[in-house]
Amino acid sequence: MIDNKTSKIFRGIAILMVIASHYAGWMYTEPFNETWRVWISAWGVYGVDVFFMLSGYGLVKAYARNGIDSRFIIRRFANSYIPYILIAGFFAIVIDRSVTDFKDVYQLIIGYDYWFMCILFAFYIMFMVFYKIGYFKEILLTAAVIAFSIWLYIRGFADFWIVSNPAFLIGVYAATLEGRFGEKVANSIRDCNLTMISFALMVVCAFWHTFTGQMSAHVLSSILFTLMALFLCVQFKAGGVVLPVLGRFSLYIYLLHTRIFWQAPKYFESLGYFKMTVIAGLVTLIISVIVGYIMEFVIGKVVKK
Repeated sequence: MIDNKTSKIFRGIAILMVIASHYAGWMYTEPFNETWRVWISAWGVYGVDVFFMLSGYGLVKAYARNGIDSRFIIRRFANSYIPYILIAGFFAIVIDRSVTDFKDVYQLIIGYDYWFMCILFAFYIMFMVFYKIGYFKEILLTAAVIAFSIWLYIRGFADFWIVSNPAFLIGVYAATLEGRFGEKVANSIRDCNLTMISFALMVVCAFWHTFTGQMSAHVLSSILFTLMALFLCVQFKAGGVVLPVLGRFSLYIYLLHTRIFWQAPKYFESLGYFKMTVIAGLVTLIISVIVGYIMEFVIGKVVKK
């Protein structure tokens, strides 16, 4: 239903949304259209929706091929945790020297300062535990994700720790339905105008959240956007090189873009904030892809041995 290249293309779009969101959110140093700034700043949540949805979908598809075996665990570990711990650990320990006690070590290990990684690792662990058990796996996973999200809300974590979590379950159930009913699911999506319906409802909920600030509206708009992205993934078939490459190395872009952005003023501040931001974004993409190629090659060699 969602092939590998389509997944990479949408991951590439999603990481660009995240970068644009963060960079727009930091546009305080010179005048910038406030309406545009606020609107672009909201893209990050929707970009995370796409990542979580595709992650849930990909986990179920991988599980259907081999189950939860050593290869499944090693591949998740090598593709996500090792790049994270090497890059985040390098900045925290070598550059910033901010790891000074057990709490700092613990937060580095769980990805606390990179909240997206922290949530994703939690989802991976839940998935592997309940799918290894096998019985009522979808129900148990759903209950665990909901309970985890409620716990985050009660503990007072920011909204962005919570609103995208249902997207992971949407990806899981999409792949599960595909496994049970095959192409009938994709054909039903193509035959119905579900993309436009979910988009229209998402816009309504987004305005509802904008004017009321209610958490429920935020979660609903995120869910509807995820459904729209899922339907687009099913219907979308295209080629290209740039977006698939960005999608392939989206993890490295996420881990590096903040650091590169804050280094940019040292070299490009004289150009003005907007031009500096664009240059920082381009430099981020280039460096991240290079780092990703190198680390994938090295990690791949180590994992094979």
